[in-house]
Amino acid sequence: RLLTELESPSWWPFSSKLWKAPLETKPKETATVSDSKNQEGIIIRIPVIITHRTDSNVKPGKLTLFASGLEISDCNSQVIHRFESKDVDDIRVHTPYEISVRQRFIGKPDTSYRLLSAKMPEAIPILEMQFSKKIQFLEDALGFVGARKSPQVDLGTSIWQAATGLLGGVVQPSSPVGGREGMDNDQVQLQEQEKISQEEAKELKQILKKLKGLALETEAELERQDEALDSITTSVDRTTLNIDKQNRRIKKLT
Repeated sequence: RLLTELESPSWWPFSSKLWKAPLETKPKETATVSDSKNQEGIIIRIPVIITHRTDSNVKPGKLTLFASGLEISDCNSQVIHRFESKDVDDIRVHTPYEISVRQRFIGKPDTSYRLLSAKMPEAIPILEMQFSKKIQFLEDALGFVGARKSPQVDLGTSIWQAATGLLGGVVQPSSPVGGREGMDNDQVQLQEQEKISQEEAKELKQILKKLKGLALETEAELERQDEALDSITTSVDRTTLNIDKQNRRIKKLT
C-alpha cells in the first residue's frame, strides 16, 4: 500500500490518511505482547502432523507444551486449539510416535486431535508427568514404556531367551542310547527345547510385527513431512519473488 501511494501522482484523489499506520501499530504491539506471553513457560515444541476428529485431512503444524497445558498450532504459528490442563480429559498414546488428545463435552461433540511426529518420544515423558492420571498407553505403545524403564527386560530378555534355547538345542550333541548319561543328556535337551514354547514364539512374532508397524509408520510420516516441505518450499519461492518485485519498485522510487 505504501509503495502504491508513493508511485501515484500528487494529484491522486486518495489522500495519505487512508494508509496511516496507527491502526496497524496496535495489533503488532499486542501480537508481540502475546508472543512474549506465549514464550514464557514453554517446555518443549515439536513439529507434528495434525488430524482433527471431524476432518479427515492431515496438515503439518506444531505441538507446544506449557506448564499450564498444551497448544496445537499450524505452520504459520496460528493457534488451532489450546488445551488447559483442566480441559484435557484423556491422552492416548497409540504408538511411540502418535498420540491423541481429547476434551469431552455434554450435549455436543468432543474435541479431539491426533498428532504424529518423529520427535514425539521426547514429549511423551513430559505429558506423562503432567497428565499422569489422564494418559493411557495402548498396546502398541507398551513396549516403548517398558523399553524406556528397563530396556533389557522386554525385548532383549525375550529375544535372548529364545535365541539361547535355539542355540542350546542345536549345539549340544546327542549321547548314545542305552547309557544313563545319554538319558540324562536327552532329558536336558528335551527341557531346553521345552523352553521355546508356543507362547514365546507368539511373543517373538508380536515383537517383530510391532517393529514392522513402526517402520511402516515412520516411512509414512517421512512421506508426509516431504509433502509438507514441498509446500513450504513453494511458499518460500512465492514470497521471495514477491519481495524481489517490491525491491525493484523501491529502487525505481529511489
